[in-house]
Amino acid sequence: MLRYFANGAIRWKETMRCNTRTNWEFYAVIKGRCAPVLRDGQKPALQEKMLWVFAPECSHAWIDDRRHKYHRISMHFGSVPYPLDEIVRQNGGWLGRKLGDADIARLEGIAAEVEPHYLNPNQLSTLHFEGRLNDLALMMLAGNDSVEQPALPDLANFKVESALTWYTVNLARRPSVKEVADAVHVSTSHLRRLFWQVRRTSPKAAFQRIRLDKSQELMSRTALTLEDVARHCGYASSSHFCREYRAFYNFTPTHWRKKLIDRFSKPFPPDKVITRNFSARPHERLMPA
Repeated sequence: MLRYFANGAIRWKETMRCNTRTNWEFYAVIKGRCAPVLRDGQKPALQEKMLWVFAPECSHAWIDDRRHKYHRISMHFGSVPYPLDEIVRQNGGWLGRKLGDADIARLEGIAAEVEPHYLNPNQLSTLHFEGRLNDLALMMLAGNDSVEQPALPDLANFKVESALTWYTVNLARRPSVKEVADAVHVSTSHLRRLFWQVRRTSPKAAFQRIRLDKSQELMSRTALTLEDVARHCGYASSSHFCREYRAFYNFTPTHWRKKLIDRFSKPFPPDKVITRNFSARPHERLMPA
């Protein structure tokens, strides 16, 4: 689900401090120059025609030359598809790649498609967001030389995808790894080997991501209580859900949900730009720009 969208020229009048977001951030510079800052006080070389993606827990900020505007397209999503999420986290929480003219044209097309759905969502908007998110993920990975793309055995890949599908369907029952292995007709140890071969992770970690992604979907699209969200996502209780959520994201489900609700319920002053509407630092939600 698209949580935030911005498209246009900008120039920062104040220094932005590094902070974490509560969503995945895609940030493209299609004209002019800027750079990400990973620690306060850094002064990296400014770059042009770049696309970056940042995991929620990766603290960062943006810097320009304070004199010239640059054109950026920024999109925040609640989650990103595999394997982008794993690759980004293995790379320290962020990834960047150079853009060609064809890439920029494609990004402009993506922005033109999602903007009306972001401003006036309808029943089809979620499908548009998911489709363009997949386009962004492919663009990010296809143009990155550091990303290995080994061939996967058909049977191994089939078993892993079958296990993930079965677990998702039976999520509320809290199935164990052994139950999933039995459902796809392999032993528990063999299922672990298959997951490592195909996804470089364990079944337990992959199932955790499914639970967390489902919880964010329910919190953003329904009025369910945390207890109900926990039950639908296979947690023993809301406290169990909150502990696991905070351990993974470094903020609570209530914090994430409140930020999402605030985005749509509170208007912003006309002389301000939304820079941290999903920031872990509530007082930094707005900056002059």
